Amino acid sequence: SRLDGWIDRTYRDILKAGNKDKNHLTSTVALYLYGRSFFLQDKAIDAKHREAVDYFLGQAKKYWLELGVRQSQGHLAIALNRFGDKETPEAIMESIRQRAVHDEELGMFWRDLEVSWWWFRAPIETQALMIEAFEEVAHDAEAVEECKVWLLKQKQTQDWKTTKATADAVYALLLRGGVDVLASSELVTVQVGNAT
Repeated sequence: SRLDGWIDRTYRDILKAGNKDKNHLTSTVALYLYGRSFFLQDKAIDAKHREAVDYFLGQAKKYWLELGVRQSQGHLAIALNRFGDKETPEAIMESIRQRAVHDEELGMFWRDLEVSWWWFRAPIETQALMIEAFEEVAHDAEAVEECKVWLLKQKQTQDWKTTKATADAVYALLLRGGVDVLASSELVTVQVGNAT
């Protein structure tokens, strides 16, 4: 309810400014739509917030390519798919797929040119989201497994820099697609608290 209230206030501010037809899609709005999509069955969107949510769903359909952040595009693909749009998520995933690099040893990854400290550009979290999106939206098991290879190679050669990155990576590896990549790769140990 609190998040729905926030998106409604954001929408009302746009209306007050009188620029409703401009692009107001941000990574934060994309994250809201993604997060909200988990609870569509448990908590329906209240009628008083529906106009705002529909507005931003429309913004997502229209401006997803202009957002230019792969993690946020993945958030939108999953969210729009869960909200019932089937065409836009497929277009988003095809765009993401076309920008991918395929390597026999490293799997599937992207050469994002901008080095950044922004949360929506975090490489491990973004790769974990790509696994989720290719599984849920594109139903592409091969892409899922290729993305897992890159994720595991990062753990083998460096580390997953934060606890959030580790949690996202472990979630993606264990809950999406098969576990063939885990069995066929070198042993990777992940220490989380006292559990390994």
